[in-house]
Amino acid sequence: MALIGNRTPLPAEPLAHRVFEEHARTHPGRLALTCGDERFSYGELNARANRFAHHLMAHGITDGAIVGVCIDRSPELVSTILGILKAGATYVPLDPTYPAERLRLMASQLPQMTAVAAAGDTLPLMAGIHGHLIDVNGPEHRLELRPTTDPSVQIRADDLCYVVFTSGSTGTPKATAVRHEGWYNLLNWLRVEYGLDHNSSNMLLSSFGFDISQRSLMAPLFTGAALHLLPSRSFDIGLAYRLIGELGVRTLHCAPSTLYLLVDRETDKGTDALTGLHYVFIGGEPMSAARVADWATREGNGCVLLHQYGVAECTDVAASHRMVDYPGYANSRMPVGAPVYNTEIRILDESLTEVAPGEVGEICISGISVGAGYLNADPVQQKKFVTTERDGEPVRFYRTGDQGYATEAGELVVVGRVDHQVKVRGMRIDLGDVEHAVRRHKKVRDVVVLPVSDDEQEARLVAVVIPAAEPIDDRTLRQDLLETLPRNMVPQEFVEVSAFPLNPNGKIDRKVLAERVQTDRAVVGSRTR
Repeated sequence: MALIGNRTPLPAEPLAHRVFEEHARTHPGRLALTCGDERFSYGELNARANRFAHHLMAHGITDGAIVGVCIDRSPELVSTILGILKAGATYVPLDPTYPAERLRLMASQLPQMTAVAAAGDTLPLMAGIHGHLIDVNGPEHRLELRPTTDPSVQIRADDLCYVVFTSGSTGTPKATAVRHEGWYNLLNWLRVEYGLDHNSSNMLLSSFGFDISQRSLMAPLFTGAALHLLPSRSFDIGLAYRLIGELGVRTLHCAPSTLYLLVDRETDKGTDALTGLHYVFIGGEPMSAARVADWATREGNGCVLLHQYGVAECTDVAASHRMVDYPGYANSRMPVGAPVYNTEIRILDESLTEVAPGEVGEICISGISVGAGYLNADPVQQKKFVTTERDGEPVRFYRTGDQGYATEAGELVVVGRVDHQVKVRGMRIDLGDVEHAVRRHKKVRDVVVLPVSDDEQEARLVAVVIPAAEPIDDRTLRQDLLETLPRNMVPQEFVEVSAFPLNPNGKIDRKVLAERVQTDRAVVGSRTR
């Protein structure tokens, strides 16, 4: 079964930052960016980005160069990203909320990274990372002397615009490359399909390293609207809720878990700051419609929720569903919708043959949104990108590892994974990556990490551990893991066992183990904090 999005032609130069430049030329005084008390117009933001671009180019950092970005939510974050793109280079989010060891591991996967941009408190996090370190606020750079004109750099549609990291089963994150044409296609689809314009202001809520954050940063600048940043490294629900109302934010791109926090905040306070929202684009993990149904259907609430599906390897979003049938969602799986522009979704069996409508198979994505693949990855990892013949023409598609089926109405429904990956707090995680980190701990002999659903489709990580010797102290183990893993990858619960159940093939029976943990955690010595 194949689901086909609208075939929409792209311009000869499908570059998102060029659209931003056009807004800066036509409406230089329009508000582009806020962060705390700071305000920048399109003309001012464009000038700052141009200065940084010319600085990079003066140091030979231009076409094809890869530049890491480790900067807190600040005006410098946005101008640095725009400057890297304007110089013809590719940016790599290095999230300052990640442990320094994790950041070094990520950077080690990109030996071709030319430079790293940092500022203030993030500079120490870049210690020991290869590449020329650029303090974007360093007075020695004299950025104020650089030209404010748009650089003239030849950039092709299939050049890379950004690289994000996804979790890997061996404990090593994978560098996933996204092309300019795919990113433009996604942003243009958002603009046209949902009528986004200069009034569609947006607030960045998600962590910088998350792929959803890349479109959250650029979508408002692509439509001529204002981008609002929280002036803090970590997400502050109280501050975010207050500013959404005060600033008149109209769109959000976030994971369901973030939306739940905002809705709960509104319910508890008895206020209506969220009712001014036009759209919330929801992705990254399965959505529980029941968690937001009362709020979404409340009289006077005109906010539209979009339940979306996608992967970083295919430019973040592949399909989108407008949530309207809340009673129906209670009795069946909620669809993730029809494909975005210039995107095809095929449901294939193990032999890569299309299945019939309604039958479950692997979700495979083709079209402009499919990225350039994994950088510096081994051949086994690259096999997820497959080229085969369809209707006499070669078609390159990505095997997502997700299972799903197509409805008669032409919408995709996701039912689960075919491997050990899971979405937790909006981030796609390979359980093998978490297991690798836990297994390295001196107190652990072996571990199996399981996603356990506590509330409908929300997953939490439970580590079933065989101790090396003495009983494990959960608090100490968790603190140790926070030094090497992002918080969302650290198990919320630890269960001790003396041995793992095996299947007839002598392999760990994860299904049996999960059933034991789910049905009676006390039997296996669960200690929940």
